[in-house]
Amino acid sequence: MNNTLFIDGREVPFEIGQTIMDAALAAGIYIPHLCHKPGLSPHGSCKLCTVEVDGRSVSACTLPASDGMQVANNTPAL
Repeated sequence: MNNTLFIDGREVPFEIGQTIMDAALAAGIYIPHLCHKPGLSPHGSCKLCTVEVDGRSVSACTLPASDGMQVANNTPAL
């Protein structure tokens, strides 16, 4: 099974258990963040990594990636 999400139309592979932020960074896509640190559990409190998924604003550091997910990282609303 291919695990792929789309960030601003770009196809991004991910591993089960990765968040949107983890998948983006692994693919070389920068999502602004402050509280996301390797080795620490994500908590999403700074909200700097807010992205849109299906028209909803969510924290990229806490939302698990799912196959076919459409993520918008650069919209006027953000």
